[in-house]
Amino acid sequence: MLRHRGLVSRSFLALCFILIGASTVRGNSSLLQLPAKDRQMLVSHLGAGVVGEPLPSQSIDDPLLLFPFHGDELTYHFSSGKNKGKTQAETLTKVERPNGKTVWRLQLTPTLTGYIREAQNGDIVMPAIEDSSEGALVITEPANPFLPKGMKPGETRSYSQRVSVRYLDDISNERYSGTLKSDYTYLGTFKVKVPAGTFDAIVLRVKNEGKIGPAHTLNTGYNLFAPGKGIVAMILQSKVTAFWIYNIDGIGGKVLSSKVRKDGD
Repeated sequence: MLRHRGLVSRSFLALCFILIGASTVRGNSSLLQLPAKDRQMLVSHLGAGVVGEPLPSQSIDDPLLLFPFHGDELTYHFSSGKNKGKTQAETLTKVERPNGKTVWRLQLTPTLTGYIREAQNGDIVMPAIEDSSEGALVITEPANPFLPKGMKPGETRSYSQRVSVRYLDDISNERYSGTLKSDYTYLGTFKVKVPAGTFDAIVLRVKNEGKIGPAHTLNTGYNLFAPGKGIVAMILQSKVTAFWIYNIDGIGGKVLSSKVRKDGD
C-alpha cells in the first residue's frame, strides 16, 4: 500500500514543473528581481551562478518559441537530489494517434515521462504522466498547463484540476482520484548559465497542492526555458503525507549540458 502512495508522490514531482524560456523582445518590457526565497532555491538546487542578472521581460506571446517541438537529443546533468552527479539523455519523441492528432513524449526523470501537446488556445499542456517504475498513468483534467500562452511578467494564474491514477494493465480501473490546485507565477527573465551555454531564460514558479487518494501533496517547482532550446534547467520538489504514517520529502534539479541537432546543424 505504501508503494502505491509513493507512486502519487513521484508522479506529482512532474506536475509541478516549470521555468519558462524568454520570448522575442516586443514593445514595453519589465525588469523583475527574484524574491529572496526563490533565489535561494535556485542557488541551492541548480548551483551558484546558474541564474544571473535580471533582463527585460515580455509576455509569453508564442509558447512554441520557448518550447519548439523537435527531435533534438538533449543531455542533462543532475545538480542536486538523489540523482546528483548523474546524466540523463533524452529526445522529444512525436507519437501519432489513430485520430490524426499527435502528442509528444518528454522524459522528465529516469522513471517519469510526460505527454505534451499544443492546445487550441495556444497553451502547451501536459494531459498525462507515465510512471514506468509502477506501470501507471496519471491523468489531469483539464490538462496540466506546461507553458501558458499570454502570461505577463509578474502575473500569477491559478488552476484547478481533477486527477486520476490508473495502471497500464487495466487502464479502465481508476485506483486513486482527487483534486489539485496550482498557482503559476511568471517571475521574470534572467541570464542563465549552464554547461550547454548561456541563455536568456524566463522563470515560471509552480506551486501545487491537493489530495489524491489518501495522500496530501504539496509541491513547488521551477523550469527554465530558453527560446529555440526548450528546457535549460528544472527543479522538481515533492512532499506527500498520508495519515501520519507515510511521508516523503524530496527535491532535485537538473541543467542542460549538451544539445545535438538531429539534422546536424
